[in-house]
Amino acid sequence: MLGAVPGYAETLAGTAIVNTGVLRYDLAGAAQTIASNTVTLTVAERLDVRLSHEGQGVILVAPPSALPTVVPLTLTNADNGSESFAIAATLSAGTIMLRGLSIDVDGDGRYDPSIDLPLVNGGSAPLAAGQSVTLFAILAATEVAGVRDAALTVTARAITGSGTPASGFAGGGDSGSDALVGPTGAAASVVVPLATGLAGPSLFKSQSVRAADGSQAAVRDSVITYTLEARFDDAVTGARIVDAIPVGTVFVPGSLTLDGTPLSDAAGTQASDAQGFSIVVAIGQVAPASVHTVQFKAKIQ
Repeated sequence: MLGAVPGYAETLAGTAIVNTGVLRYDLAGAAQTIASNTVTLTVAERLDVRLSHEGQGVILVAPPSALPTVVPLTLTNADNGSESFAIAATLSAGTIMLRGLSIDVDGDGRYDPSIDLPLVNGGSAPLAAGQSVTLFAILAATEVAGVRDAALTVTARAITGSGTPASGFAGGGDSGSDALVGPTGAAASVVVPLATGLAGPSLFKSQSVRAADGSQAAVRDSVITYTLEARFDDAVTGARIVDAIPVGTVFVPGSLTLDGTPLSDAAGTQASDAQGFSIVVAIGQVAPASVHTVQFKAKIQ
């Protein structure tokens, strides 16, 4: 079993917390001491996991004749004990295939099929509390035909169990401790936008959610970050991106950006009878082989 990650401060699952009290008193001029009975509590294992992918852009999957496309993800054991995770992946387009899932065994951040072997039975080796590893999803396009709105969905679940937070598995934790499902539900998913055979301008949209408690729950006052990535193979003029603020949300003032540069709300938004409140970003003349990214936030009412 792996030990804790150096510097990890949380008390590890299975730790025995032992306590004995002492009573001191004077009797007949002499100091006396007696001890209480000893009570022991075993720390439960809290099952939590994080899965993430850096970047918001669309990944272009290589054609059948090329080397496979490798999508790196970060898997983190966010609980206080050693845990293994079942990893599953699905693809929304039949023209893209999953060749496999592998762990970055040597930790160099590069996929090497001779070293980074496929997951055994679809699961990771035990990860220590707080430990992160790089997970590789290996993809390949099965056709040259262009697909512009595909997605890879990868999910990680604690082998011990997952489900409703605070639900438990008696004796399922380290050293025979109980295991309790943490705030993440002991499961995490990430969606990565994909495309094949791009030709001409294209627009891809992704979203992420952040609640006030730091979770990804889509509840009142949670903030949705929308990212729109426009790709141009050829030069165009008069380009602009329009996106209506979804019903049930309100625009977060000051959140609109173009290629990371803030835009004023007055210049970047407009009222529209057909769509309600919209963001409108003028890009104008665009050079060939360029990418422009618009981002804004909306709060759930």
